[in-house]
Parts: sequence; structure tokens; C-alpha cells
Amino acid sequence: MKKIIKTINLFWAFSIALVLFFFTACQKDDLKSQVSYLQDEVDDLEAVITNIKSENKNLKSELEKIKILEKELSIMRTKMDSISQLPGALYSQAHTYFDSGQFEECMNLLILLSEEYPDWDRQKVENKYNLANKKKLKIEKEQLRLKKINERKQQRASQMIDSIRTNVESIYDKKTGETYFRTLRSTLCQVAHTVSFGIELYMIVNKDGDREFRVKSTYIDKSGSDYHDPQWMNYNKIELLSDKNKRIIIDVNKSNKELVESRFANQEKSDDSVDTEVILSFFDANRIKVYFKGKYLYEFDMTYEQFNAFREILANYDYI
Repeated sequence: MKKIIKTINLFWAFSIALVLFFFTACQKDDLKSQVSYLQDEVDDLEAVITNIKSENKNLKSELEKIKILEKELSIMRTKMDSISQLPGALYSQAHTYFDSGQFEECMNLLILLSEEYPDWDRQKVENKYNLANKKKLKIEKEQLRLKKINERKQQRASQMIDSIRTNVESIYDKKTGETYFRTLRSTLCQVAHTVSFGIELYMIVNKDGDREFRVKSTYIDKSGSDYHDPQWMNYNKIELLSDKNKRIIIDVNKSNKELVESRFANQEKSDDSVDTEVILSFFDANRIKVYFKGKYLYEFDMTYEQFNAFREILANYDYI
């Protein structure tokens, strides 16, 4: 009997141990499953948090952009409020541009006005546009003319430098330290059957660099013969007048005047200083008329050689 009871007790103990084993195993599997599920949930939450943080950064950036755009929009609205887009205001602004000589801006605004308000006083807009365009074309034409003049001046300047090199000589005086710039061209011209005049501009540069213009003048009368003596003119003034209405009067220094008398010809020579600023005003002359005044009055236009000799010496003032 005791053996039977012992056997029963062992059976129940084994059964309980087996149940406990399976129950514990089931609990472990269930815990693993729960842990795995919770880990997935945590991972999902972390991903959501990461996305929210990223979206938050982007949202801040977008908000900053929105603030900037709102500020720009506010400025634009202020400008639009201050510059009314009504057609009358646009035309008034175009008129202001016209009065200030801003013809391009005037025309652009009138084009805008005609596009935005095609029915607003079309004839008035067209008349103002045509007038502005006419003014603009006139200015452009004048600018083109001045451009061509400047190009010609530059070309002449280049030609003048070559001409100076060819036709102007420089002579250095060691005793005085002065340099003389004189023309190599002929400056004598015949104005009557027996009467000739010479007119020569030359320049002196002293050792300090100061420059002075002087004019050599000559009168020659070759009317002498066995029956007739040559005449004296006794000129005491020389006047130069340019086609640009520039004028200079040279008072002849009688005390330094040289008289050369011969049987068949009389000659008067003078060498006189001239005002530098006044003589320089002849730089753009195209023609110069000369008046010799004394016992008689003689007038003549400078010859080609005389005129170019005069211009080359004047131009040399700027090139030395």
C-alpha cells in the first residue's frame, strides 16, 4: 500500500513539474514576442520623432522665407500705394520725365500706360510719345555728330603730330637756354603786283619751361625802277581775324623795327610778342584774315602755307 501511495505521489510530482516546465516555456516565448513588439514600436516612434524634427527644421526655414516674402510684399505694396497705378498718375510721371529730358523713360512709361489702359486718352498719349521720340532722335543725332567730330579731331591730331615733325624745327640757344620752334614752310605771299607780306608765328620755350609766342612780320615793295622809287608802308599795327570771330591786334614795336632800303626794293621787318591766351584761341580756326595797317591798308587771307605754319606752331604748344 505504501508503494502504491509513493508511486502516486511521484506521478503527481512529475505531472506538476512537466506542467510548470511547459508553462515557463510558454511564458518565455510570450515575453520575447512582447519585447520584439515593443522594440518595433520604439523604432517606429523614433522614426516619427526624427521625421518631426526634420519637418520642424524645414518648417522654420519656410517660415523665415515667408517672413522675408511678406516683408518684400509689404514694401511693394507701399511703393504701389505711393505710385498710384491710375492712368492719370502714370501720364503725369511720364510728363515729368519729358520735362527733365529723360525721353527714353518717358516713352517706356507711355507704352505701359497704353498697354494697361488702352482706352485712356489715346491721342494724348500718342502725341506725347511722338514728341518724346522726336526729341530722343534729335539728341541721338547730335550725339552722333559730336562723336564724328571727335573722331575727326583725333584723326587730325594724329595728322598734326606728323605734320609738326615734318614742318617745325627746334633750335636750342646754349647761351640763353631757350629753345625756338619755327616753321620750315614759306610764310611770304604776294598780295599785289609788287607788294608781298610775310607773317610767321613762332614759339620760345625758356629754360624754366615757360612758353612765349612771337610774330615775325615783313613788308616788301619791289616797285623800284630807274624812274620810280619803291614805297615805304610804315605799318604800325597787324590784325588777325579768324572765321570763328577770334581777333588779335599786334602793336608793332617801332623802335625794334628793321628797315632795309635798296634801289629796287624797300623792306620793313618786325618781331613782336603776342598774348599767349589770345593767340591760343585761334586753335580751331579754318581761315585767318590778315590786316597790315600804316600808310596804307592791306588785307589778305593767309595762304595755305602761312595758315598751316600758324596752326602747327599753335598745336606744338600742347605737344612739347
